[in-house]
Amino acid sequence: MPSRASTRDYRAKTVPKMPTIKFTDISLRALSEGLYFDEKTPAFGIRIGKSRNTWIVLKEPNRTKLRIGHYPDLSLADARKRAMVAIGTPMEPRIKAPSFPDARQLYLDQGNWRPRSRYQVTRNLTRHFSWQTSIDKISHQDVAEAIAAIKGRSQAAHAFKDIRSFFNWCVPRYLKSSPCAGLKSPAQNAPRARVLSNAELRAVWKAAVTYGAPFGTIVRLLILTGQRRGEIAALRSEWIGDDVIVFPAEFTKNAREHVLPLVEMTQAIIREVAREGLLFQARGSDLPFSGFGASKKALDAKCKIEPWTLHDLRRTFATNLAALGTPIHVTEKILNHVSGTTGGIVGIYQRHSYMDEMRKAMQQWEARLAEILAR
Repeated sequence: MPSRASTRDYRAKTVPKMPTIKFTDISLRALSEGLYFDEKTPAFGIRIGKSRNTWIVLKEPNRTKLRIGHYPDLSLADARKRAMVAIGTPMEPRIKAPSFPDARQLYLDQGNWRPRSRYQVTRNLTRHFSWQTSIDKISHQDVAEAIAAIKGRSQAAHAFKDIRSFFNWCVPRYLKSSPCAGLKSPAQNAPRARVLSNAELRAVWKAAVTYGAPFGTIVRLLILTGQRRGEIAALRSEWIGDDVIVFPAEFTKNAREHVLPLVEMTQAIIREVAREGLLFQARGSDLPFSGFGASKKALDAKCKIEPWTLHDLRRTFATNLAALGTPIHVTEKILNHVSGTTGGIVGIYQRHSYMDEMRKAMQQWEARLAEILAR
């Protein structure tokens, strides 16, 4: 063990005259642009940029800046381990690299997953990546070829995100570096701006009625409520009260409980599919409905409008609320957004539920939708 004097000497040599803070995920998210160093691990820092945050280590004797990854792709815990290795702190011998299926299972078992997230990540890692070799034998080219074989840019992008997170988890547990390092995510589409016209909305609704449960019913609830498709697909009878739906935090995208008012048309549709447990169950399993791809294709053949996505219904809902004069903060409460007007310090201290305002907005939207459907 080094003496106190040697420890002081080490700190004097390695800690730069830069801002130092205690690194936590919360403190990192609050940082503005600049270079910061960790109070706990000397010479370990992060550069906060406009579009990218980079982990760095200062290497002696010349304090050379060594980049070791990007946040949040590389977690704080794993970045600290890499930093200790780069600084020269001895680490435990690396365990022999397991096979990809074994490592994948360990990753899924050790993650603190919400049920829907675990299902989606499991599906992506199993469906698109079938390597049987040990993970240290998987190359950049292997990953690139697997991603290139996926049809659909959105699906490829999601699969790449999940396999990159998996390999980041493997470093430094089993690997010195990730085979995803240096690979770029498949090209993303520009942010969508598709809002369905009244005629298109009417066509989708009528096609959904004809299509029937479970998918057609889910589509009608998406039109009525503006909620996310995964949250509606996961609806359970115990979440539904007389005049509200309470989405538990573990099933929402932002991990916050969401209380949604129930009004007349939505209540009537839920009564159509009333059952214990999951309202929309996947065929042959106890999981929520997940057959969106094939079902959406079949629905498109019935409604015959310009290409659209289920998420466009959420944007159409918000746009119509704006046209009805709904304040933006009420719309964001209905959509369960935690950014914008309800984010940051407002989200921490503003706890008003806006339940009456939300109910009024949804009643106005149902009345307007009834007019649209009656034409």
